[in-house]
Amino acid sequence: MIFTGGSIITESGPKQADLVVTGSTVTAVAEPGQKTEGHSVIDATGMWILPGGVDVHTHFGMPLGNGLTSLGWRESSAAALLGGTTTIIDFANPAVGEPLTEAVGKWRGLADGRILCDYGLHVTVTDVADDRLSEIPELVGQGLPTFKGFLAYKGRLMLSPVEMTRLMEAVHGANAMLLVHAEDGEMNAAAESVLLDTGRTAPRWHPLAHPEESEEKAVASVLALAAETGCPLTIVHMSLARSLERLKKARAKNGQLIGEVCLHHLFADAGLYEGGHEAALGAICSPPLRTAGNGDELLAGLAAGDLDFLSTDHCEFSLREKAAASAGGFPAVPNGCGGVGERMVVSHTLAVVSGKMSPARWIETCCAMPAALMGLAGRKGQLAPGFDADIVLFDPGAEYRWVPLGQSDRPGSLWAGLPVTGGVRDVWLRGRQVVAGGQLTLDQPGGEFLPRHL
Repeated sequence: MIFTGGSIITESGPKQADLVVTGSTVTAVAEPGQKTEGHSVIDATGMWILPGGVDVHTHFGMPLGNGLTSLGWRESSAAALLGGTTTIIDFANPAVGEPLTEAVGKWRGLADGRILCDYGLHVTVTDVADDRLSEIPELVGQGLPTFKGFLAYKGRLMLSPVEMTRLMEAVHGANAMLLVHAEDGEMNAAAESVLLDTGRTAPRWHPLAHPEESEEKAVASVLALAAETGCPLTIVHMSLARSLERLKKARAKNGQLIGEVCLHHLFADAGLYEGGHEAALGAICSPPLRTAGNGDELLAGLAAGDLDFLSTDHCEFSLREKAAASAGGFPAVPNGCGGVGERMVVSHTLAVVSGKMSPARWIETCCAMPAALMGLAGRKGQLAPGFDADIVLFDPGAEYRWVPLGQSDRPGSLWAGLPVTGGVRDVWLRGRQVVAGGQLTLDQPGGEFLPRHL
């Protein structure tokens, strides 16, 4: 198979080239005008030929234990493919007392046979007893080298500084990496208690239960612990310019630090909490949307390389589900926003078309860097010989208003109706076409589990 007439993205910008695929892998990126005998020809005239997107922070089909489950594996992965993302990394979340290896098996059972795109798993750790930590080397050997710990969610997921240190030491000892949700659970719990005691229970009050000082304190704490233990660290969904500044200073002394930012923290802000009940419900996520200006600083950091990649923390609940839960006050509302289908187009519009990021850096942050840093180097995130033939034909000039993809919820979307530039036309996963003309072509789920190695 040979893609002709389109342009690949280089450091200097789009450059016309032919892309040759044999079976499930890329075999050549060649000058245009290659001989096409013996190849099926894909006409990519006017298109950018992109690597499939890699989103390393999602929550597909995540049960909350209260009867609610986020948008499922099939539905969320359909949105991913339609939006140009062919690989995701989700989370295996153990129940209380459940061995980590059993949780991984359970989560794979939920995904396999349902998911349409390729996937990996991070493993959440909320129990640092010896028998749990002793499982980490085994999981690394099975291709799960990334683990997650929380400084947030007191009484549920939160680890104390002593517990976080134990987890970091175990992760470091297994040559693995730790992802951390950096908010201070004690500070958040105190702020929430004050709000509830004073009758401030509506969705608009949600961000006050996650004060900016909470993230700043937790970021400082986890950076100090990483320096002390030597543990490779990714701080996920950084939402504040001041958090970015702390990361930049720490990286001057520690080269094992990675910063992630999510779509909604770049391009939406806390004004939505004052936009009425439904707008506030749709924007309930943690960390919350921040005051205007933080997103601009974070985008500048992402463009400059001070942040490493762009994810979504896709955890979609419908507006109807959030509204029903809100009868119990904002703490009862399921946290999360959709974004896995929007990430490529919305970021192209608001970062590349706006002139705030080069096309090359856009592809780095959405494809190459998340793949390389999270253990998929050599297989995902680039159009180069030997890589999987995960390919997106992207029309850089298409202009329209965004409509959520597949079964994603429209009323609760942060992005519905946004004027966008750029559209995903066709998508291939490991050489098999899965989207044609903006429509899924799959009859059966074909996503595969991806063992990863740092």
